[in-house]
Amino acid sequence: MTNTYKAISVVGEHYFGEGVSEHDLSPTEERDALDGGHLEIMPRKYRVLSDNYTAGEQGDLVDLALLKENEAALIQGGHIERVDEKPKAKAKKAASTS
Repeated sequence: MTNTYKAISVVGEHYFGEGVSEHDLSPTEERDALDGGHLEIMPRKYRVLSDNYTAGEQGDLVDLALLKENEAALIQGGHIERVDEKPKAKAKKAASTS
């Protein structure tokens, strides 16, 4: 699963590109890039599914910047789900033939 990162060093820009972009890093690669000061995780929207999660009430939309392993555990545990912020394409109306 991809995560969204921002390059915050010259080395980060060299390896990951300038600005904000999505990458499918392994947990080890992610930790190395974050600890090395090359990337930062950009927050994304999640819906809280559990009534036992401190980041929000059940049904709330929350912005979180989660490590891949933490995100996977929370999703698999049924506490959160990703919210797709991309607008859905509108269905075109069919032209009537008369």
